[in-house]
Amino acid sequence: MSTTPPPSSPAAGNRRGFIKKSAAAAAAAAVVNPFKTPVYGQNKAPSTGRVIGANDRIVMAYIGTGSRGTSHIKDQTKFMKDNNIAQAAVCDVFQKRAHAAKALINASDSDVYSDHRQLLERKDVDAVLVASIDNHHAQHTIDAIAAGKHVYCEKPMTRYLDEAFQVYDAVKKSKSVYCVGSQGCADPKWHKAAEWIKAGKLGPLVWSQGSFCRNNYPKSEWTYPIDKDATPTTLEWNRWLGRAKKVPFTPEHYFSWHKFYAYNSGIIGNLLPHRFYPMMLATGNPEYPRRVVCTGSRKISLDREITDTTHILAEFPSGFTMLVAGSTVNEVGLPDTLRGLKATLSFASSQNKVELKPERPFTDEMETEVFQSELPTDRTERLHADFFTSIRTGKKPLADIELAIRGQVALCLAEMAERLNLTLLYDEKTRAIKTGDGKVIPPLSYETEPNVPRPTPVTPA
Repeated sequence: MSTTPPPSSPAAGNRRGFIKKSAAAAAAAAVVNPFKTPVYGQNKAPSTGRVIGANDRIVMAYIGTGSRGTSHIKDQTKFMKDNNIAQAAVCDVFQKRAHAAKALINASDSDVYSDHRQLLERKDVDAVLVASIDNHHAQHTIDAIAAGKHVYCEKPMTRYLDEAFQVYDAVKKSKSVYCVGSQGCADPKWHKAAEWIKAGKLGPLVWSQGSFCRNNYPKSEWTYPIDKDATPTTLEWNRWLGRAKKVPFTPEHYFSWHKFYAYNSGIIGNLLPHRFYPMMLATGNPEYPRRVVCTGSRKISLDREITDTTHILAEFPSGFTMLVAGSTVNEVGLPDTLRGLKATLSFASSQNKVELKPERPFTDEMETEVFQSELPTDRTERLHADFFTSIRTGKKPLADIELAIRGQVALCLAEMAERLNLTLLYDEKTRAIKTGDGKVIPPLSYETEPNVPRPTPVTPA
C-alpha cells in the first residue's frame, strides 16, 4: 500500500518538511504525556479485567525477576495454597534471570517475556507484581492497569513525581486494586496506633520520628557482583534503560543501579518509604505534605552518586511534622516515636509492640497502655495476603493508592529539596511545588536531572 500523499495533499509539495513537522509534533506530545508512546492500552479505556469471586484462584505474573522479584516469587510460592493463587508468567530483560524465575514457578519457555506488554496481553493473568527498577515502576503499572490487571508494585511508587500522579490517576479511573510494597504497613502495631489516635487518646498530633539506618562497612552498600553472563546479547540494555539517559552498556549500572540517580533516589526511595508509610498510617489520617526540607551528605561512600546519610523534615497541613533519617554508614537510628499533646507512642523496633504513655499533665486522665501481637514484623507475605483479599472482597488494601501518593509526594519533594538546596511548599489542590517566595519549581524528571556538586568524599582513617 502506497504511503505517498495525493497531489492535492498540502504535504505533497514538501514531503520532507511535512515529515519533520510530524516528527516534531510527535516528540512534543511524548514530552507532554510520555505514557502515550506505543504501549499496551494506547488510546483505550482501562480494561475492567476478570471479575474474581471469593473462591476464585488469582493468576499472578511477575515483571522484574532480580533479587527482590525473586524473593516475591518465592514468598508467593510458599503460600500459594493459602492464598489460592497460580503463577503463570515472568518478565525480565536479562534472559538468565527470566529463565531462573521460570523454573521457580514451573513454567514453560512460552511463559517467559522480555517485553512486559506482551505478558499483559495474556487474558489468563489477573494480577502482576512489579519489581523492576524504580524508573520502570510507572510504565509497568500504568500498562498493567490499562490491561485490566491488579497491581502490587514495589516501593517506591515511581521514580519521579509527575509519573506518580499519572499512576494515581490511572488507578482512580480503573477498577484495579493497587498496593505499594512497603510490608511494614501490614504490621498491627501501626494500626493499633491509628485506632488510639482516632479515639482521641493522643489529642492533637505534634510530631514523630523514625529512621532506617545500617552500616555494612567495609562492604560498599548496594554494590553487587557483576554476572559475566550479562552481555548486550543476553540483556536488552535499551529496554532496561527505559526513559533514563541513554548510555552505553554498563554492567555496573545494571547490577548496582541503586548507586545512580538515573534509576533511583537512594536512601530516600529505597529505605525511607519503610518509615514514611507505616508512620503515616499510624496517624489515622495520612496527609499530603505542606512543607519539606531535606539534607544529604556523601562523605564516606566513594563509589556512588547518591548520599549515604539523609534527614527529612516534613510538615503537614494539620501542623503535624515527621522527622525521618536514613544512613548506610551508621546503624544507630532514631526510635520510632509518635508524639501528641496528651500522650506519646513508642514503637518496638523488632516486635509488633507499641506503648501509649500519657504526658505528665494528663496522667490523671489516662493510664499507660501496651499493645503487643505475636506476629513478626515486616513480613512481605502478610502484605501479599492482604492484596489478594482486597482483590476478592473489594476492601481497601493496607498500603493503597491514597497512602502511596501521599508518601511519594513527601519523598519526591525531599529529593528535590536536598539536591536543589531548597525548602519546598506543596499545594495538594493544584499539585504545584513552590519556594517560600511563591516561585513555582517544576518537579525533577528524566529530562531535568540536576547536576548538583557534591562535597569531596573522605577516606575513613
